[in-house]
Amino acid sequence: MPTQIPGLSGLDFSRLSKGDAADWLKIWEDRASARLAPFRPMTPEERLEGFNKFNFRPHGIFVPEDEEQEREVRRRLRWVGDRVTPDERLREYHQLQDETAAWQQMGMAGHWTGQQALARSRARFRIAAWGRRGGKTTEAAMEAIVVADARPRSWIWLAAPTMKLVSRAFDKVMEMVRDHGLKTRTIRDTNQEKLCILDNGARLEGISLDNIWTAAGAAIDLAIIDEAAQVYEAAWTRAILPPLTDRNGQALLISSWQGEGDFFWTKAMDARSEMVRDGEEASWEMFQDASYDINFYAFPQGRQTPALLQASKEMEAYEFLEQFGGIPAASRDKVFPQFKEKVHVTDVEYNSDLPLIFAVDPSGGSNAYCVLILQEYTDMTVVLDEIYETHRSTEEIAEILASKPYVKAKQISPEGALLPQWEIEGVSDMICDSAQPEEMRRWQRMGFPAYCIEKKPKVSERLPFMRNMLRDPVRFYRFYRSRVNRVLEEMECEPDTDHEMTQEEQRAIAIQVEEGLNDEHLLGETLAYLRSCARIRISRHCTHMIEEFKVYTFDKRAKSTNENYLEQPRDWMNHAMDAWGYYVWMKKRFEGEPEAESYSYLETHREPDIDEDDISAERLSPEVLARMPVSRGRMFLDHMRTYHQRGPYEPQSYLTVAR
Repeated sequence: MPTQIPGLSGLDFSRLSKGDAADWLKIWEDRASARLAPFRPMTPEERLEGFNKFNFRPHGIFVPEDEEQEREVRRRLRWVGDRVTPDERLREYHQLQDETAAWQQMGMAGHWTGQQALARSRARFRIAAWGRRGGKTTEAAMEAIVVADARPRSWIWLAAPTMKLVSRAFDKVMEMVRDHGLKTRTIRDTNQEKLCILDNGARLEGISLDNIWTAAGAAIDLAIIDEAAQVYEAAWTRAILPPLTDRNGQALLISSWQGEGDFFWTKAMDARSEMVRDGEEASWEMFQDASYDINFYAFPQGRQTPALLQASKEMEAYEFLEQFGGIPAASRDKVFPQFKEKVHVTDVEYNSDLPLIFAVDPSGGSNAYCVLILQEYTDMTVVLDEIYETHRSTEEIAEILASKPYVKAKQISPEGALLPQWEIEGVSDMICDSAQPEEMRRWQRMGFPAYCIEKKPKVSERLPFMRNMLRDPVRFYRFYRSRVNRVLEEMECEPDTDHEMTQEEQRAIAIQVEEGLNDEHLLGETLAYLRSCARIRISRHCTHMIEEFKVYTFDKRAKSTNENYLEQPRDWMNHAMDAWGYYVWMKKRFEGEPEAESYSYLETHREPDIDEDDISAERLSPEVLARMPVSRGRMFLDHMRTYHQRGPYEPQSYLTVAR
C-alpha cells in the first residue's frame, strides 16, 4: 500500500518512480528558467539545427564570388532543373547544396541565396523582399516553430495587415504542430482569434495590425510580419517595436514589393545602407531575390519554368518584375521612371571655374522651403547641395545659404540692421517661382541675383525637358535596341525582328530587358553607358531630392484604359522637383542650338565604380572655360536677368521693378 505523506494527500507522485521522472522535472526547470531569464536570441546555428529536427531543408545554394565559378554553379543548377523526375531533381539539388556548403567551410569567398541566406543571418531584424512563391511564408512559419520549441515560454507573434492574411502563416504553423505531434495546452483558431500554446508554455499568436492599439502591454520574443508592404510605419513603431524592446526580441519582415515609397520599401533601403555602413555589426539585413533564382522547389527550370513563361506573356513588364522578379519596378504612375540611384546619384565636387545657380521653391510655413545649388557644364548639370527646411523665413534661408563654404557671400549690412544684405560673387542665376514674386524681391533686397520665371508653365509642359535630362532619348534608344537584339539572339531570331512577333512575345522580351536595367544588376559597361545617357548628377547629400524622385507620382489611373489620362503629378512631396523644374524651364528649353567652346563634365570627371577601360573618350584640358552660346536661350536669359536687375542698394531700382 502506498505511503501517505501527511499534508500532501491527494497528490500523485507515481511519475517520480518511473523512468521519465528526469524529463518531468526538466520540463518544470525549463519553465522556471524561462520565467526568470530574458529571451536569448536565436543564432543561425540553432535555426539550422531546429530546421533539421523538423525535417525542413531550406532552399538556396552557396554562390562563389569568382565570376567563372559562379557561372559554373548556375550552369550546374540549370542542368539539375532539367532532370526528368522530381526525386532525381531533389537528390541532385541537395547534393549541389552540400558541395557548395563545403566550399564555404573551406573558406571560399561568396554568399548564400534564398532561405539558406535568411536562416544564416545574425542580424536582429531581417527583411525578405522576394517575389511571389519565393518561400517567404514557409521560412517564417518554420522559424516560429523552431523558436517556440527551443525557447520554453517564448512569445511569438505572427502579424499581418488583416486577420485573413494572418491565417496564411498561422495555418502553416498549425500544420507543422499537427504533423510533428507537438503537445499543446490551448488552441484557438477562429476568425477573431489565433492562438496556440505549446506544452512548454511557448505562445504562437496571430495578430492583426488593422488596430495597432491592441498590441499594448505585450512583451514578445519574435515578430513575423507577413505582407509588410501593406502595413503603415506606425504599425512597426507603435505595435511591434516596443513589445520587442522589453526582451531584446527579433523580427522578420516578409513581403513582395508593392511599388516604392511605402514603409517596407523605405525600411529595406535603410537596411541596405546600414549593411554597407556597419557590415556584420548591422542590426538590419535585407535579402532581395527573384523567386525563380532562389526557389528551386517551385521553379526548377528557373526563369524558363513553363508557368513563368506563360505569366510573362500575360502580365505587364513592371508587374511581372515586381511580383516574381523581386524588383521594385517603377510603376506606370511614377513621374520619372528613368531615375536610377546608381546612375544619377554620386559624389559631386564644387568646380571653382563655374558659377553657381540657385533654384528656389519658396514656402512660408509647414511645407519645405527648397533651394537647390547647381552648376552647369555643357553636357551635364550637377546638383551640389540642397536646403530643405520647414517653418523658415526667406531671411533665415538666406543665412543658411550664405554660410555654405562654396558660396562667396560677404555680409555688408550694418550691425542691427533689420534686413541682412550680402555682396554675392560667383552666382549667375537665382531662379524663383513666379507665383510668389514678393519672395524674389526679398532675395533681391538681400543682394542675390534673383528673378522669376516669365509666364510660368504648367507642370506637364516642363516634364519632357526634365525627362530628357535624366535620360538622353536618342542614346538610350540605341542601347535599348542592342539589348533587345541580344535577347533575340538567345531566341535564335534575326536582329530587329521583334516587331513581327505577337504582343505577348514582345512583352516577354521587354521583361527580360528591364530585368537587366534594374539597380541591382547595373554594373560595368551597362552602368557606364546609362551614366553617359544621363545629363544630371545629384550629390548623395541631397537626400530629399533623391526621395522625391522615387515618390513623385501621378494620381491613380481610372479603371477604363480608353480615357485620356491627365499628366498632372500629385501636389505632394514635390518641392525639390518644382525647384529643379524651374531651372530646366529657364535653362534647357533652347538646347540644340549651336554652342561655342564647351566644358564637359564627362570628359573632366571620373565616375566612381567604373573601370578605366569603360570610358575611352579623351578628356579636355581643365583650361577649357565654360561659356554660354550666343543663342535664343542666351538672349532669353539676358533679358530675364536685365529685367529684374537693380543697383546693389538703390531703392529706386527696386521700386521700378515693383511697379
